[in-house]
Amino acid sequence: MFKLIQLTVFFQSFGYLFQFIAFLLFAKMLGADNQGVLTVFVTAGQIIALLLSLGLPGGITYFVGKDRSLFLPVVANCCKLVLALLPLLILVLYVLPIDKLFSVYLIRAYVPYLLISIFFLTFSGIFQVSILSIKKYLYYNLFSFGAGFIMLILAVLIWFAPVVYNKLNLSILAYLVSYGMVFIYGATLVIKESMVTNNKGGVQSFWEQFKVGLRGFISSIAALLLFRLDIFLVAYFLSLKEVGIYSIAVLSAEMVTKIPTWSAGILIPMVASNEGGHVKRTVYLFYSAIIIALFSGLLFLLGILNFSNLISNVIGKDFTGVETCILLLLPRVIMQSGVGILAANLAGKGYPWYHPVGCTFPLIIIILLDIILIPRWGINGAALGSSLAYVSALIIFWIGFRKYNERTEDVSLKTYMVMLLNHLPGR
Repeated sequence: MFKLIQLTVFFQSFGYLFQFIAFLLFAKMLGADNQGVLTVFVTAGQIIALLLSLGLPGGITYFVGKDRSLFLPVVANCCKLVLALLPLLILVLYVLPIDKLFSVYLIRAYVPYLLISIFFLTFSGIFQVSILSIKKYLYYNLFSFGAGFIMLILAVLIWFAPVVYNKLNLSILAYLVSYGMVFIYGATLVIKESMVTNNKGGVQSFWEQFKVGLRGFISSIAALLLFRLDIFLVAYFLSLKEVGIYSIAVLSAEMVTKIPTWSAGILIPMVASNEGGHVKRTVYLFYSAIIIALFSGLLFLLGILNFSNLISNVIGKDFTGVETCILLLLPRVIMQSGVGILAANLAGKGYPWYHPVGCTFPLIIIILLDIILIPRWGINGAALGSSLAYVSALIIFWIGFRKYNERTEDVSLKTYMVMLLNHLPGR
C-alpha cells in the first residue's frame, strides 16, 4: 500500500502544485476583484455539477467493488441521468433573474461558459470515480496531474498575452479547456473499459443505485458546501475583492489536506471490496494525515513569523492580510485531514448515515458562525468559523468509524510510529 500511496502522492502533488501555481498567476494578473469573479465562477460550476448527478456516481465504487461486471450499467445510469437533467438546468439558468440577484451570482453573460464547465465537470467526475472503482490508480492519478499541467501551461500563455485581451475571460477559457481535455481523457478510458466488460451480463437497477448514492449525495453536497459555502457568504456580506483574498487563503491552506484526500481515494475501493486489513490501513492513514497537517501548519507558522507578508508580496498588495486568514484556517486543515480518511472508510461501507450527518451538522454550524463572525471580523471570521465547524465533523466521523468497523488488530499510535520508521528510506 505504501508504494501505491507514494505513486498517488507523486502524481497528485504535482497536479495540484501546477493548479496552485496557475491559480496564483491568475490572481496576480487579475487582482483581487476579478479573482473573486473567477472564484465564484469556478465554485458555482463545481457545486452545480455535483447537484446535477444527484449522487448517482457515489454508488459506482460500491457496486463495482463487489462485482466488476456492473461497471457499464452503473456508469450508464449516471450518464443517462445527467443528459436527462441538462435541459432542465439550462432552462433554470436562463429563467432565473441572475442579473437582479446579489453579487454572489454571476452575470448572465457568463451563463453559457458556466453550462460548458458544468457539462465537463459532471462527466469528468463520473469518469474519474469509474476508473477509481476498478482500481486503475495510475489512470486515476493522471486526471489531476493532467488537469494541473494543462492549467499551468494555459496560465503561462495568458500571462504573456497582449494587454488588449481580457485576462478574466481568458482565465475562464483556460478552465474550460482544462476541463474539456480531462473530459476527453476520461471518456476514452471509460469507453475502453466498457468494451471489455460489455459481454459479462451485469445489470444494475437505477433505483437501487440511487438509494445507495443518496446518502453519498447528501454527504457530497454537504461536504462541498462545507468547503466552499463560506466563499459565497463572504461575497454576500463583504465584496468580490474579499472573495479573491479569501480564495487564496483557502486554496493555500487546503494544499495540506490534499495528501490525505488522495490516500482516501485509494482507500474507498479497498473498503468496498472488504479487502483484508482495511481497518488498520484506515487508522494508519488517519494518523499520517494528522501528523502531516500538524507539521505543515508548523512550517507555515514559522514562515509567517519570519516573513509577515509571505504570500501577498508574491501575488500583489491587493491580497494583503491573506496570511492571517491562513493561520486561522490551520485548525480546519488538521481536522479536515483526519475527516477525509474516516469519511473514505464510511464511503466504502456504503455511506451509512453517520457519513451525511458528519457533513451536514458542521455545515449548519459554519452557516451560523459565518453569519455572526463575517460581519464583525471579515474573512478572518469566516476562517475561524470554518475551523470550529470541522472540529464537530471530526468527532462525528470518528464515532461512525468506531461503530461500523471491527478493530481486531493493533492500531495504536505507537505501533504506527514503529511501522512508519521501518518504511523510511534506508531501513
